[in-house]
Order: sequence, then C-alpha cells, then structure tokens
Amino acid sequence: MPEDQLRAIRHASLTGLKRNGDYETEPRLRCALCDGPVHISMWKNGSINRWFSHHGKKTICPYRTEHRLSPDQLFAMQYHGQQESAEHKRLKSFIADWIEKEPGCEAVWRDKVRVAKLLETGEWKRPDVRAQFKEREIVFEIQLSYTFLSEVIRRDTFYRNEQTHILWIFREFEPHREVVRDELFYNRRNIFVLDQDAERETIKRGRLTLKCYYQTPVLIGSKIEERWHTRFVHIDELQFPTPEYRPYFRDYDALIIELYRIDLIRQIRRWGRKRKKNIATHSDEECVRHAWHRLEVKSHITACEVITRYELLFIHLPKMLTIKYGKPIFHNYKTLWESLNAILAMANSGRRPYVVSYLMALQEYNPKIDAVHAQRIAEFRNSVIASIKAGDDQYLRDQRFEKYTALVLPELKPRFAQPFGLDMRKHSP
Repeated sequence: MPEDQLRAIRHASLTGLKRNGDYETEPRLRCALCDGPVHISMWKNGSINRWFSHHGKKTICPYRTEHRLSPDQLFAMQYHGQQESAEHKRLKSFIADWIEKEPGCEAVWRDKVRVAKLLETGEWKRPDVRAQFKEREIVFEIQLSYTFLSEVIRRDTFYRNEQTHILWIFREFEPHREVVRDELFYNRRNIFVLDQDAERETIKRGRLTLKCYYQTPVLIGSKIEERWHTRFVHIDELQFPTPEYRPYFRDYDALIIELYRIDLIRQIRRWGRKRKKNIATHSDEECVRHAWHRLEVKSHITACEVITRYELLFIHLPKMLTIKYGKPIFHNYKTLWESLNAILAMANSGRRPYVVSYLMALQEYNPKIDAVHAQRIAEFRNSVIASIKAGDDQYLRDQRFEKYTALVLPELKPRFAQPFGLDMRKHSP
C-alpha cells in the first residue's frame, strides 16, 4: 500500500482511542476473528514492517500479542520515571522566551494547564508553551522521545475542538522514526525542527526561527516524484488552516492537486490530437481516465454526481479546453470556428442545458475569432439571455458538470457561482 494511504488509515485507526484501550467513538478497524478493535502498528528495522495490534483486554483472541507493559506504563517511562528531561525544559524556555519577543505576540503561558473552554467536559491539557499570537492561540509541543500516535491524536483533537493551533516541534529531523513519518503525512508533508542550527538562526535574526523540512511534488511525464526542501521559517510565514488547526509552511496537497489537474489536461489534449489523426486507442482513453481518477481521489470527490465519466472526460471537458486554448479538441474539426459552432449548436432548437456554461467559458477565455463569427456569438448570447428572462427552459443550466469542470479549470469557478440561468435570472453570462 502507498505510504500516504497507509498513514491515513493508521491515523484513522487510532482516532478516538483512550490510553486505557477504550474507544470514545466506534473503532475504524476490527479483528476479523474476535471482532475486537485493532490499529495499525509499524516498526522499521532494515525494511518497514506493518501489522495489526489489538486494543485493551476485552477480547481473547489467538492472534493477540500480550505486552508486559501497558501504554500508561510505557508512557510514564519515557524519561525514566521523570515527567520531562532537562533538555525538554530548556527547549520550552527557549521557545517561550523568543515567542514572547515576537511582533504580534500578546501573551505567553509556560506549563500552564489549558482547560476546555468550548466543550464543558472538564478535560484539560498542559502544553509545553502556549501563546496568543495575532488573535490566534498557538500551542507548542516538543517531541524529544517517542510519543504514541494515539496521544498525538488526542492532543490534536482537544486543541482542534478549542480552535487552537498546535505545532509539534522535533529536536532533529529523523525520517526513519515512525512518529516523524506519521507527522509528515498528516501535516501536509511539513516537519518543524528546533535543532542547534535553528537556535543559532533564532539568535542571529532576533526572532523565533524553526527549520522546516517539507516535500514538494514534481510531475515527470505522468509520474509524481517527491523532492525534499529545507528552509528557516518564522511563525508569521506559516499558514494557519481551519478547521484543521495544524500550521504548515508549504501545502503539499494543494501542489499535488495542481499537478494532477495539469496532467489531466495534458492527457485530454493528447487524446484529442490522436483522435483527429484517427490513431487514438483504448489505452489513450485509459490514460485520461487514470489521470482523472488520481485527481478525483486526491480531491476527495466522487464522479457519481455527474452523468457519466465518459461524458465528462471525452465530451464536456474537451469542449471547455477547446474554448480555453483556442484549438479544436472536440470531434475532428479543423478550425476553431467549426468547433465553437458545434459546441454551441446555435441552429439547434432542442434543449441545451450546457450552453450557458460554454458562454461563460467564452467570456473568461475570449479565444481569437474573426469579427464576423464574434458578432454571430454575441447575437446568440443575446438570444439565450432573452430566452431565459422570458421564462423558457431551453437554456436553463444543468450544473452537474460545473463542479468537476471548475476542479480542472478553477478560473471558471467564479463564473459558475453566478445565478444566471438558474432560478434567479438577473445577470447575463
């Protein structure tokens, strides 16, 4: 299984888990034999090993592996029985001292209990450092030793419910550690480190400075490769998303969606060129479908709302790309005007629910056509406007393709947000 999918399932399998092994919500994964809750465990020793582990002591199962120490005991032993190490205390003071000097910082709390405000549960946490920064509440949690993913999830959930941003800070960048890789895949491929270099840079700049390790995707052909980058960042250089409340510097997810979008456009245009030369094959269509599937999955959308995938990928989007690039992709037409005439079907008296969307695209991209044809389209646009205002349904918009078209061509999203052609008929396309 690809690691990004594995990390997402591992995170989901531990969501809602208490330290005593009970679940606050319905477990995402269960053992097929005993029906007891399980989660995904991982250990790297030469190669990555992945397996399922049971929770709690509620079930008797042949697959079960008993541990001599409970999670509570292991958690308590992280610092040999001490609550925290001297290095942990020093780093907390370092962060607090410098964030206090940061422009826009209104208050700093050190080792102060944070009681739930928004939910009357009585739950509380003691963050390493908490600060009020430009009307945002931020907590800093330092990770020097292994922390259970379930504990990370609990803290994330607590602060998210309290609308508080949480920054997990590592002392070193150790990508082989499971806790680091969990954080990497969960936080848009960003890892924040306060090492000796970052401390020196903080002193040099006079501002709290973290070292950010982040991945960016690169499109090579139709394959995605990942590149590592490192840079020093200040707090005000970060993005503070809601409702996740997990600050980041570079948004890997947004970047990869953009690459998948570009790849889909390339595949459709490549398919269109081959189709015009009568050499398009079934494999060409499969490439288009595959490119759409990647974009669909990464964008967390589903094609079930559209009429058919084929109609979206091989009829509707090629028409929109023809308008955008001013080159015929739709059917085997040789000129742009032939394509536009077919797309708008101006002589057709039947029901045409997508004409308004095409007219919006024409206004957005304004492809180069001669004056005579431009006048013809302008007259047709006026007739469409008159028809809709008169209450006719010939050109009323069918929006089933618009959501997906805007995913591929985001510049059309403001156009599609206009009410014209729907129930409100006040604006022209």
